[in-house]
Amino acid sequence: MKYKKHLLSFLAIVFFSITGMYAQCGGVQSVEICDMETVDFDMNSIPDGIINLYDEIGLTAEPGDVWTSTGSESATAVLNATTGEVRLWSLNNASSQYEFTLSSTSCAPDPRVTVDFTLGPYAGKATTTGFFSVCDLNDDCNGDIEIDIDLFETLEIREQEAPPHLNGTWTYTGSLSASDYRLEGSNFGGTVPYTPSDGSPVDSQDYTFTYTVDQQGLCVSESVDVSITLVRPPFAGYASNYNICATSIDTSWDRVINLNDDEYLNQENLDGSWRYQIDDDNFISISNQINLKEYVDDFLNSSEYMPGFGCHSFDFTYRVESRSAICFDDNATVSFTIFEDLKEFQQLNPPEEICTASDTRTSLDLYSLLEFQPGFEYQNPDDENEIVFWSFESGPAGAGDLGLNLFLNNTEISQRHRGTISLQNVTPGRYEYRYSVVSDTLCSGYRDQTLYGSNFCVPQISKGNPCGSISAPVIIDILDFDYAGEDTTLNFCITDTTGDVSLVSLLQDNGNTIDAGIWTETDTGVVVNDMFSFPDSVDDPLSFSFTYTSDNGTTCIDTAILQFTIYPEANAGNGADVSVCSDDLTITLFDLLIDNPDPTGVWFGPFGYTSPDHLGVFDMNDVTLPILGPGEYVYVVASNAGCPESDRTSVFISIEDPVEIGQDVNETFCIQDGSINLYSLLDRETVRTGMFQDTENTGALTTEGLVDFTLLPNPDNLVNPIYNFRYVVSNNIPCDESSLNVAIQIIDLPEPNVPDQEFCILDAKHLDDIEVDVLNYNWYTSLESDMPVIDNPILLDNQVFYITNVDADNCESDRVAVAINILNMGERFSNGELCTLDFQDGVSPDGNNQNDVFELVKEELGEAYNIPEAFPDFELKIFNRYGNTVYEGTINTEKFRGESNVSIRLGDDLPSGTYFYIFTPNFENNLPIQGSFYLSR
Repeated sequence: MKYKKHLLSFLAIVFFSITGMYAQCGGVQSVEICDMETVDFDMNSIPDGIINLYDEIGLTAEPGDVWTSTGSESATAVLNATTGEVRLWSLNNASSQYEFTLSSTSCAPDPRVTVDFTLGPYAGKATTTGFFSVCDLNDDCNGDIEIDIDLFETLEIREQEAPPHLNGTWTYTGSLSASDYRLEGSNFGGTVPYTPSDGSPVDSQDYTFTYTVDQQGLCVSESVDVSITLVRPPFAGYASNYNICATSIDTSWDRVINLNDDEYLNQENLDGSWRYQIDDDNFISISNQINLKEYVDDFLNSSEYMPGFGCHSFDFTYRVESRSAICFDDNATVSFTIFEDLKEFQQLNPPEEICTASDTRTSLDLYSLLEFQPGFEYQNPDDENEIVFWSFESGPAGAGDLGLNLFLNNTEISQRHRGTISLQNVTPGRYEYRYSVVSDTLCSGYRDQTLYGSNFCVPQISKGNPCGSISAPVIIDILDFDYAGEDTTLNFCITDTTGDVSLVSLLQDNGNTIDAGIWTETDTGVVVNDMFSFPDSVDDPLSFSFTYTSDNGTTCIDTAILQFTIYPEANAGNGADVSVCSDDLTITLFDLLIDNPDPTGVWFGPFGYTSPDHLGVFDMNDVTLPILGPGEYVYVVASNAGCPESDRTSVFISIEDPVEIGQDVNETFCIQDGSINLYSLLDRETVRTGMFQDTENTGALTTEGLVDFTLLPNPDNLVNPIYNFRYVVSNNIPCDESSLNVAIQIIDLPEPNVPDQEFCILDAKHLDDIEVDVLNYNWYTSLESDMPVIDNPILLDNQVFYITNVDADNCESDRVAVAINILNMGERFSNGELCTLDFQDGVSPDGNNQNDVFELVKEELGEAYNIPEAFPDFELKIFNRYGNTVYEGTINTEKFRGESNVSIRLGDDLPSGTYFYIFTPNFENNLPIQGSFYLSR
């Protein structure tokens, strides 16, 4: 079993039918679960209400088993057909009418087993607080409050806790009569009469009920008791809303009113207080006695007031505070909305006169003809609220409204105020329109007027603005005019114009008769005759513009403009053949023409060339332009307006190639090189027929192209100066000579400053030990040597070395001789110092790296020496105080470290004491040195 089924503290009785218990197929078994809320399927100490039918009847699942719910009480929704699990808590009713059938392929067509199942009653638990409190408002229109509650809401329904069964019975168990409450099934209703708050208790009523679920089989019935407290919430009453036109404030509302009167507030609790709302967040306390006009006057005199405000609400709130913790405060607001009365408007300077001959407008907004008071330009506030309307009053017979209604029907509400009419093909006469504004203007968000009064359950409601509407007429006069013809533009060729012509005859008339009028020059206004004389010839296009004005004596006149141009015949001019050099293919073809060609033509040439204009520009430095090629280029001028013939001329372009000479040359030479022949610096492909030019007049260049470095001037003492020469080859006309530049840089390095050297023989100095004042240098053994010294030899007396300054290109300065003077021991330097050898006065071979041996190399500044290098053939002998030799050493002998290397005591540690030495250099005039030291251990 997966859960505790037999607990002494619960009434869980399970019965099994003997019939068919051991039968293979078709048996019937009975199961009763009385305390479903205690069933713990997964045995985790948290009840879950899940059972397994296999476990309940002691069967084992077989392949092909299927469970179904077959009783009159369906449990299909809570049954797992495969595992046989049943979720009892999801069954709504306690009943003995549940049945489950187990079908199996091994027992078909009979069931494997049938289980008659009884689920015992469970009435649930009352809310954890012990009572159920309700604060609700459902006015029955006589001042009482009725509460509607489903009593099942008073029972606990929580996760991991069984819900109550629904097939029980609710019973009222209190002392009230049946007329004081309503109980229908689980639906409970009650009323709480209002008691004015004068120190008496909170308005409330207590009710008690019992919920009982009847016995099922051997499972006894269950019941639960609940308590309900109904609390009457505070009620601020029914507040009226007033909509008032501002013009009636002085006449009807300049008086004291009592806001608690029923016409303003009805059915309110008596223990409330009044507040006036200053803005969205602030209130002030007031009495119930107010004069509305005083509030309106304060608003009109405040900075909040702006003309055209539309409407403004004055809100007075009655607040009743809650007398119970479970109820909220209640508010009711009496609102007075003051509507700004509409301000008169009119047409500006009526009527509007329009002459279609001079007025170029195709339409007119009638709204533009209206004049409003400042701040009161009335339009529709949005696309939903229409407050302004245009209407057509009258017009010429058959003329219509000039498209006004068509505009209004096809335009959004927010734009209809414009009242657009058409001015195209209009019939002359007077047209009258009217602009009307209804009283809702600029106040689209106000509340409807709602007046409660004595009929607070059926309040009187009225919609709309309490102020009246206004309108104004708009009158338009469409004026007739004498016809002046149509604007006309003409072109003439000089070959087609002779004599005089009437200007009126040149005007287009569209079939209408042109009335009498006068001609003027369009630009100057000078009056001219109708007869015009054409010129005999023109070199350039000649244009004229005249204005013809007809006048019927009114303000409406008609005009027509006559423009015409007299063109000469096309002239392409004359061209000439041109030769250009291929290294400068920049040319403008139009500049090659003579005889005053027209600048209106286009060039055509070889390789599909067509110019974008009359210039025909080629520029070898502009990659956006085509490249000039040889051949014939034709200039074509189309015929001028009114003239039938075009004209053309041509230019032949030939191209000469210059000699290819190569690129500029830049080279560097050392001054020690002496000279260079500039021809040797030219590319192999460069022709040698040219000549070098001394462009800087150095005087160092010969006619054969040789430059002598010693002749190159340097008056400004430049470091590594550069000299420029030019190589020139002549070309055929029109090409200029071909040339290139040759620049040579002469490197002349300064000599290093290194004096003669003086060293003590004991230093054993090498060539690299000499201090040099330049960064890069070479040492040579002679002035003529080609190979620099590279092995850093030891310096010997009376040697001479030669040093040169060297740059990155291996140019060298002149060589400087440096003499070497090596002093023997006992000789003095030029500054008086002595070249001498002072060995150490003690040896202590204790391993501390200080005087562990008799040192032959010393690197301390001022006392340095290097015996093995200075005297490679030296001999050193050490004696004890008895005159016995204890050590003999040469360059190949291990240094003395307190051990004997002679006689029978070879390798023995010598005792502490004074020892004597004789050092013999065996080199030239250097005499032996003797001395003593102390050996300590």
